[in-house]
Amino acid sequence: MKKKDFIYYASAALLLAVSVRPAYADEQESAVQPIQVKAEQAQDTVAKTASDASEKVESKGEARTDRQEEQENSQAEQNTESSQSVPASLPKQSQTKVENQSASIEETAQREEASKVDEVASKKGAVGNTTFYSAGHAGPASRSSDVAVQPKTFVDVSSHNGSISVNDYRTLANKGVGGVVVKLTEGTTYRNPYAGEQARNAQSAGLQVSAYAFSHYTSEEQARAEARHFISEARNLNLPKNTVMVNDMEDAKMKDNINRNTLAWADEMRKNGYTNLMYYTSASWIDENNLRGKGPVKTAQFGLENFWVAQYPTAKLSANDAKTLRYNGRAGAWQFTSQAELLPGKHVFDHSVDYTGRFTSQAKPVPEVAKGPLSGKISIENNDSLAGRFDVVISNVLAPQGVASVSVPVWSDDKGQDDLIWHHATRQQDGRYRVTVKASDHNNSTGKYHVHLYYTQLNGEQIGVTATTTEVSIGKTVNKGKPSGRVTIENNNSTTGTFDAVIRDVVSPNGLKEVLVPTWSEVNGQDDLVWHKAVKQADGSYRATIKSSEHKNSQGKYQVHVHYIDGSGQRRYVTETVTEVHQSRPSGVLSIENQNQISGTFDAVVRNVIAPNGLKEVLIPTWSEVNGQDDLVWHKAVKQADGSYRATIKSSEHKNSQGKYQVHVHYVDGSGQRRYVTETSTQLKLSQPTGKVNIQNNNKETGTFDVVVTDVFSPKGVQSVQVPVWSDQGGQDDLIWYNATRQSDGSYKASIKAENHKNSTGTYHVHLYYIQNDGSRIGVHSTTTQVEYHNLTHKTKAYIKDVNSQTGTFTVAVDQSAQGKRIKNIRAAVWSQAHQENLSWYTQTPAGGHTEIGIAAVNHGNKQGDYTTHVYVDYTDGSVEGFNLGQTRLIPQQVTDQKNRVIRAAANLVGTSTGSAAHQRMVADYNSVKPLPVGYAVKNTDDWCDVFVTVVFQREGLSYLVGRECGVERHIQIFKKLGIWNEDGTTTPQSGDIITFNWDKDTQQNDGWADHIGIVERVENGWIHTIEGNSSNGVVRRNTYRVGHGNIRGFARPRYQ
Repeated sequence: MKKKDFIYYASAALLLAVSVRPAYADEQESAVQPIQVKAEQAQDTVAKTASDASEKVESKGEARTDRQEEQENSQAEQNTESSQSVPASLPKQSQTKVENQSASIEETAQREEASKVDEVASKKGAVGNTTFYSAGHAGPASRSSDVAVQPKTFVDVSSHNGSISVNDYRTLANKGVGGVVVKLTEGTTYRNPYAGEQARNAQSAGLQVSAYAFSHYTSEEQARAEARHFISEARNLNLPKNTVMVNDMEDAKMKDNINRNTLAWADEMRKNGYTNLMYYTSASWIDENNLRGKGPVKTAQFGLENFWVAQYPTAKLSANDAKTLRYNGRAGAWQFTSQAELLPGKHVFDHSVDYTGRFTSQAKPVPEVAKGPLSGKISIENNDSLAGRFDVVISNVLAPQGVASVSVPVWSDDKGQDDLIWHHATRQQDGRYRVTVKASDHNNSTGKYHVHLYYTQLNGEQIGVTATTTEVSIGKTVNKGKPSGRVTIENNNSTTGTFDAVIRDVVSPNGLKEVLVPTWSEVNGQDDLVWHKAVKQADGSYRATIKSSEHKNSQGKYQVHVHYIDGSGQRRYVTETVTEVHQSRPSGVLSIENQNQISGTFDAVVRNVIAPNGLKEVLIPTWSEVNGQDDLVWHKAVKQADGSYRATIKSSEHKNSQGKYQVHVHYVDGSGQRRYVTETSTQLKLSQPTGKVNIQNNNKETGTFDVVVTDVFSPKGVQSVQVPVWSDQGGQDDLIWYNATRQSDGSYKASIKAENHKNSTGTYHVHLYYIQNDGSRIGVHSTTTQVEYHNLTHKTKAYIKDVNSQTGTFTVAVDQSAQGKRIKNIRAAVWSQAHQENLSWYTQTPAGGHTEIGIAAVNHGNKQGDYTTHVYVDYTDGSVEGFNLGQTRLIPQQVTDQKNRVIRAAANLVGTSTGSAAHQRMVADYNSVKPLPVGYAVKNTDDWCDVFVTVVFQREGLSYLVGRECGVERHIQIFKKLGIWNEDGTTTPQSGDIITFNWDKDTQQNDGWADHIGIVERVENGWIHTIEGNSSNGVVRRNTYRVGHGNIRGFARPRYQ
């Protein structure tokens, strides 16, 4: 299967051919006209049409269950049985009647299919009969100017497309289509009844044929079962094992464990000899795509170049435009539309661009089929009396409408037509057609065999031509002397390192099954011995192409022997010769450039590239000498304008290893063979991160000090600075990781309090770590300092601070005694009315030695007056201590209109930070209203910008104006339903509006995914003033933006009263 001609001439003949057993025949040619033949095994056309009527519409977006397939296949079998009572060779009038009945059944199936497709296409967001491939307008173009696009495109077909004639395929070829991918199976039971005809006619038109299976597996066992079903059908159709075999993955139930299960599918395929594997799926399913979300399929486990990715930028896209766009250019192929109207008036096609040539490179032009008066001659050759088999050779092939395929129905006289088989003859290079008939496929019958000849014309019409008979025997052996033959060496090519061994004058008295050509070089004896199988040519000779790549690329003298396998299966030596093989070797000069010790990168550059066998890729396998080849990466070099090839090597892709790196060069030549060229090594040393730790403001009275970090640097960049601190007392039981804050001078500072470290004194350990831009954490420096705490006290303190009478707010502060009892919980009861009608309880768990609770009149009906505050401290030992903090005068501004109430409530929360009492109360208020939006209870650690907006309206009793949500994008959908959403981010908002942002885009119109939300306080002189929760470092703060700012996603305007 290594010669292109053999693959495509031989496989075309074998498609749909039934496997056969040995027999023997003596030719008796006659001028008998085609007679009536039983149709239990007559040509597929009638039976297939009946079975198609029961088949449900296949849809790549709507997968069937195995149970549905079984039901459908069962019905198809019933229909087939009923139709097969019609003979294949009929009088003209009867035959017309059957064809009309078939057409009626087929038309019914097509009407059902069209109805189903229309239904799917009418669904919102559908493209043709698929509902999830569209990238959407927000997806990036992902174009690549250096992607190689093959000149020919390809299509895929299933039972949707029904019968496709050779003429139809020729029309596709004239429109630039070079390949077709035929659906064979689905799940573990379904088989496409049109597959054989679709593949055979495509090959007759010169298109490359590949195959696909629609998968449903959800386990490794099911994946292997589906692979075996796929393999079984491929074998039934006699597809060569080097056929591109595609796994169609789009059933949503497959997503769990899809990588493990798919590896099992691939392993089963390879175990059975099918290694040319591709994977078809949506761009949204793979982890390397141009979308916001990454899919579950890990392309690195299969090779991104082995993926055929479906993504439809627009509803309809031409092939020329698709070749220009070059979506998914690093994959093997891109399906750019499911609506290609390539055959007007017939079912639309899925249309794809081929990047690697896997689907189209074997396409070949087919000469125009001659048309003329009906003619054909049958000859019986190679009648093997031992094996019981003979060859049927058809010459002078001609028909009025041109010949698409040649069929040879054969049966023996024994028991009528019970052993009838319709054999499909294969076209030879000289224009003749040939098929081998084996008695083992005809119940091992002997005696007279009937051989008839039929053509299927390009218009689909079948016509009888002529007939003959022959005699068949089994087991007769005739010793006619020794086998003989003459071997010559031809086409010795020093560029490719190949030559042909040609055997002529073949004589094999005891029959001939195979001609073998054992070949080896004289380098290291027979360690490269290969038994090549020669292929019979039209002139009766046998030819085998010998490649040095299959013999360890050895050069020099080659031994070439010839053996025959005779009719009894015995191998017999015939002759031998020798030849010289010399091949130009690939070469190139490798150099290391642009070595960067800060970024940890260098370039591998290959110049003076010479590749005698063509060049598909230049690969740079690279690894560090740390731990062997555990960080090996095969880098793909990119061709430069000067003809050189360049790959950038990053230490981050090699486990950040330092020291010696091994850099090798391999070429992938025109035949797909990978060849070693050269190598070098280089040293890579990364600059180390730096930073100085200074202890400042060490206060012995309060037990506090500041850690100041200067000279902050890391070659990978610094994302944040962390300072873990703990005391010597009790080991690391008081360890706290502080996030240092960047200062205006570029330094970082963290303030340390002994009260947060169990009031320990003595030695404190201070370490410095960086979180780098790649997410890794690295230790930089460490020091120690001595801590004293003279102002230790044993009593808890509770007091009021930050009173703002106008806004109606104040803060309750509680300080835990350094040496006193440990506080478990703090409760504050606050009211202003005489009978405690507006009493509210505030609860806070202390996070350290100092705890603050925010009090707001808005939580007490916004009443003016004197607010009484009682504080209750619960200790870990179970005791409780109470504090009466007296009365605090609050005179909050009275607001009656809804808009100003919302703005005031938002303003009262300015300064609230993540983890504070006010923040925790906000989260508790959000979770207090049931049912929760989308059923989710917000945590104190979650992002809370939308929680802030929701709670502001909730506390004012105005939730009905904007709805409740904690996710901004979902909140926008609520605004749309309420009819208050404005998509145009360039418009000028009003005070009280809700503003949303998308930080991933900074130009208008901004229609991306919303990230953030806030409330508009006012608009002045073209500036928007907002109040936003969880802003910057997790604080409620005021911000400003120019009207029309690029990050603005849109606005909502509540219908205030």
